[in-house]
Amino acid sequence: MEYTHITPRPLITVDEEACGNAILCLKCVKACLEAGPNVIGFMNSEPPPVGENAPQRLEDIPHKIIFSGMVNCNGCGKCIEACPKGALTLQMPEPQVPAARVQHADIVFCGTLRDGTKVFPRD
Repeated sequence: MEYTHITPRPLITVDEEACGNAILCLKCVKACLEAGPNVIGFMNSEPPPVGENAPQRLEDIPHKIIFSGMVNCNGCGKCIEACPKGALTLQMPEPQVPAARVQHADIVFCGTLRDGTKVFPRD
């Protein structure tokens, strides 16, 4: 039995040029944190110089927006609304047809349907 598991998720992209140095804003990061998913963060765009040229403030280090844990993104769009530069775009997934529809009343115990069909056969 072959089964393909498809989990469509929202996709967020950032225009890094429009965003600029993310650390100066972080409105999308705060909006995502307040909305609950907390999938947007930030990191250095490049390693900062060391020695005499080392930056003295966090704001002096170029940062970019990153997305981690997109599996938790619910596609609410709060980050898009919060971005003052319009640097973020949200693409919602195409609706998927489920591989099977099983009614709760048809389940005898986990993995077996009322008619005896094994949902997850253990060969």
